[in-house]
Amino acid sequence: MAEARAVPVWQTRLKADPQRRALHGAMLLVWCAVGLGGLKLGLDLLVEVLRVSFDPAPMGLRSDMRNVQAVGLVLGGLALIAFLTVWLVVGVRVGRFFLRSLWGEDQVSMDTRGVTWRRWNGPGSERCYLPFTEVAAVPKPIGGVELQLHSGRVVRLASLGLSSEHDALWKMLCTLSELGPTPLEPEKSVPRGKETLTLPDGVVVLRDDRGDVAQKAWVRGGVALLLMSSAAMVGWRQSIDGLTVEDTLLAVVLVAAAIWAGLNALPALQARWEWELRPGSLERVWHGLGTPERVRHQVKWLELRRTESEYDGSTWEVFSLWIRTGSGQMELSQAGSQRSRMEHLGDWLAPRLGVRFKRELEE
Repeated sequence: MAEARAVPVWQTRLKADPQRRALHGAMLLVWCAVGLGGLKLGLDLLVEVLRVSFDPAPMGLRSDMRNVQAVGLVLGGLALIAFLTVWLVVGVRVGRFFLRSLWGEDQVSMDTRGVTWRRWNGPGSERCYLPFTEVAAVPKPIGGVELQLHSGRVVRLASLGLSSEHDALWKMLCTLSELGPTPLEPEKSVPRGKETLTLPDGVVVLRDDRGDVAQKAWVRGGVALLLMSSAAMVGWRQSIDGLTVEDTLLAVVLVAAAIWAGLNALPALQARWEWELRPGSLERVWHGLGTPERVRHQVKWLELRRTESEYDGSTWEVFSLWIRTGSGQMELSQAGSQRSRMEHLGDWLAPRLGVRFKRELEE
């Protein structure tokens, strides 16, 4: 993204309005009190479970937690670890959201070649630059201002500020980039939230954006290590308290789950759906731990459909993309009321499948 920049012709700084800052400040205090209280309670219970688990004295001779089997200790410890992990992750994310409303700022400036932005959350916030040549569309703001890239990735420029400020920023982006809410050439831009690759034989693969693969590998590797350690703990407690059917079965299940999580940690083995595209043929492939599962469809045409869904007295439009095959019809994807996303996907798939894309909407 390093490219010569012209003189900025428009810039803005967005902050949360005073009423929202006051509200989020009060909510942050309450959230911290509840979060720290729940964290302390969970940690106290976990420390007690671990203390009893690592005590080499037989459970039958103890005065506290007498005759508790290893299955109870290990499952209780795993439940507490899961609770604390979710509690901490959710707590940090919600706390960061409130803090950002209090002290955060979105800084955006534009020139005739691209846009520079900085989502300021404190010291070390990075300033980024993106040339308009990499931008495929400027979606209408919904809770923030975003850019959709030709690669299918979405970049958020700003989320603070009022809706009127988001609209002004969006209009200026559209003017300077000469782009709109949908790509000018949708067949040349990867659909939103997707990624592509080309196999050695020239087959094009479309799949959901896998995100940070390395981060997923670390998380799943950590889960595998935790499960294997729990299985070892069950075995160690059995050597002290005696063998039981329940403990042995739990140890086997934990080892199997640890192996499964460890294999899923490998980037090449992370489970995913993919579409392999050939002229007149779409093959849906499921990559799991074993041999990929494949289902091939001979495609005659693509079709955009609209249906109506009722909920709580309101009627909603739902747009979906269907394919017509030799054996019938099948829904490929659905995007709720976002018609443009389904149209973009159809426009991108049609030339690669070599079929027609019909936009006749059916009830």
